[in-house]
Amino acid sequence: MTLNRRAFAVLLPIVLLGHILAGGAAFLGYRTALVLLHKARVQQELFQLKTSYSDYVSLEAQLLYVIRNSSAFMSFINESDQAYRTRVLAIGIQDSLQSLVPNDGTKVSCSVFQSDGREIFYFDNGLDPFQTLGEHQAAFAHAVLTDNALSRTGLVTEKDGTTYLLDAAEVQARGNRPVSSGMLPEQSVLLQIAVKPSRFETIRHTLAVEYGAPVELSATPPVPGRGLSASVRLAPALYARVTPAGSYMRAKLTRVAMVIGMFVVVLSVMSVGVLMLLVRRYIIAPIEELDRQVTAIMEKRRIDIDVPERGEIGRLAANVRMLHGQLARALRKTRRLYETDSVTGIGNRIYFNEMLERFFLDSAETGRPLTMLFIDLDNFKQVNDEHGHRTGDALLVAVAKALVASAAETAEACNEPPGIAARLSGDEFAFLIQAEPRSAAVQMLIQSFLVKFRCGFAVESDSYPVTASVGVAAVPGDADTPTHLMSCADHAMYYAKAAGRNTFAFYSDLPPSARTPGVRVP
Repeated sequence: MTLNRRAFAVLLPIVLLGHILAGGAAFLGYRTALVLLHKARVQQELFQLKTSYSDYVSLEAQLLYVIRNSSAFMSFINESDQAYRTRVLAIGIQDSLQSLVPNDGTKVSCSVFQSDGREIFYFDNGLDPFQTLGEHQAAFAHAVLTDNALSRTGLVTEKDGTTYLLDAAEVQARGNRPVSSGMLPEQSVLLQIAVKPSRFETIRHTLAVEYGAPVELSATPPVPGRGLSASVRLAPALYARVTPAGSYMRAKLTRVAMVIGMFVVVLSVMSVGVLMLLVRRYIIAPIEELDRQVTAIMEKRRIDIDVPERGEIGRLAANVRMLHGQLARALRKTRRLYETDSVTGIGNRIYFNEMLERFFLDSAETGRPLTMLFIDLDNFKQVNDEHGHRTGDALLVAVAKALVASAAETAEACNEPPGIAARLSGDEFAFLIQAEPRSAAVQMLIQSFLVKFRCGFAVESDSYPVTASVGVAAVPGDADTPTHLMSCADHAMYYAKAAGRNTFAFYSDLPPSARTPGVRVP
């Protein structure tokens, strides 16, 4: 998993969980505030219901008072001629009633009952001339008479669903005083005013539709409900309560939850995006840059690591740079040990083969000539056996130094590259120089080196009877591969050794019988 994905996998759940918790807390706070707000709203609307109810009660009480104390009503109840009373006197009651009703379409009715419950008068201000007293209104009046109550106010609902506010009071005939005792004398009647509380019912219906629950009316105080449930006292023995359905708040809270959820998702995405940009800018990008530099060093496209800044990334880069330096030094030391002859300090066969491959490839690509000298020491084994390995090693070191010194002198004199010197094995040495085999540089190098063996080879204060035989081969001309070139130089060296030692021979000068089988003859 990449560092970007790891950072994303770490940041996303943390940010999302944090925003979910914050969104949940906001939702709970909003829900509490919303419940309180709507509960206050329900209570306010119930107070509007109560105000409407009180207005109708006041209107009804006013109508009852005026009708009961009017001369038309007293004449009506004191008249013994029923036909005259119905035809003439009832008109006065109707006129009085219509003059008192507000001109807002309020439906009002007036009914009179004798003490035995018989209806003797009914009138309403509706448009239907055949309208009769409702069954439940009559039952209300009979209940008042049966209970010997002096007055009573209440709500009744007829079978057609119409609700009426009723106010009934007993009145004595032949006088305008209300009945003052619980007994119903023969001359008393029951006057009942009914008002259709349209506005009250409209508010009640609106509440029921809005909150998905009916407005409950009860004669006893309702038990306090949970949530948005609210109640109000309409009259001394009448209470109204509404308990909104669970779906009322659920719908509102669902919308809020969806909005908060979308906000949480959007904010989480934005937050993670911003955090990823910051993390990538200040953490991932420097690490990736460090990784690119290390990769480039491993691929040999860079040699060092940049330390960009202070801080953890800077310290990491500095430590990696220091570690790379230590590894590079250790590698160079190891490579030097791997490619250096432990006795003479010059290159060994491994180093020489590597350089031979490189120079041969360069010669093949550029056409630049490459000459190899294969050197073998004559009589070295006898000196080594006679004087010991320490002397033999000192002799090998001195020969290597002489070869390197001759190469340096030649390079300086002829303005040529110094070349590559190596000890192949035992008393065998080799030298590579990018020059023609018969050039002045090669000739000078060979002569400068062989002259040191002319009178014995000197090592410190001693001289040993050691000479050198040198074979020379070159490309292009003598060989087609690096191995072939070494073989050609080796054959030329043996030819020089056979020719008298402490001399040199060119492979191209060898007779056909001395050439390597398979090598092309120019």
